[in-house]
Amino acid sequence: MSLPKAPILKLTITPVDIEIEDSIVTVLEVTKLNLPWEEYIASIQIKYKNAVSRIFNITFKNSDDLKQKLITEVMKFKYTFFLFSSDELKRRGIII
Repeated sequence: MSLPKAPILKLTITPVDIEIEDSIVTVLEVTKLNLPWEEYIASIQIKYKNAVSRIFNITFKNSDDLKQKLITEVMKFKYTFFLFSSDELKRRGIII
């Protein structure tokens, strides 16, 4: 009988901060959805310069999917940050 070479369980305790494109993404919670296929939901918050997004959820299938979606969300947040005035950002739920 041989032992498995790869770890059986890969675990990350949340919340965890991830740096993406000069922003900090905080993953607050990850939950597996009760579906017939593998899918998860993560609660995240983005911090860029002096702005902090509201907490929102994204769904993903695996770590590569999560990475791509986090990059997309950061780019959308940065675009919004540069596009709108401080008053409009506050109206949209972004803390400055």
